[in-house]
Amino acid sequence: MKKNAPSLEIIHDIRQYFEDANQIFNRKRRYDNDRRDFYARSMVIFAISNRIIDLAREVTSICGYSKPGEQIRNKVFFKRFNDHQVIDLKMRQEMINLVNFRNRISHHFFEITNDELEEVYTRFPTYLEFVQIMEHEIERKSTEKRLLAGIGVAALISGILILVWYFS
Repeated sequence: MKKNAPSLEIIHDIRQYFEDANQIFNRKRRYDNDRRDFYARSMVIFAISNRIIDLAREVTSICGYSKPGEQIRNKVFFKRFNDHQVIDLKMRQEMINLVNFRNRISHHFFEITNDELEEVYTRFPTYLEFVQIMEHEIERKSTEKRLLAGIGVAALISGILILVWYFS
């Protein structure tokens, strides 16, 4: 379960950022020349998108959808989840759109508008659904590992009992 601990920390961060984003997006906006709301909104979306990408990277590794040390571009994580039927094509495209928007915030911040930030905010339910799916994948993989370990222990005990019986 220790291997999953970074994923749980990432999920905690994402949930906290979503809470922060809801507060930021739902508070009364300032309509003067103060751009603090714009900066707060764009940076919380940037933080959420980065942590979602981190989570995708972790789960891809945990579930074996990537090889150890394999260099994968951020969009490819979501393609892999779709290839393994973890997410559908619509969600795959939504997550790729988030990566694209994250890249725009990172490299072309001056081009971002308040309307675009609002549009991304309306997609938060999809991003939260993705996080829930990742939680399910982590649990599924953890259960699978426990089951395999249990089978291995049972096989070892059976082998020992057979040897004891044979040599007695």
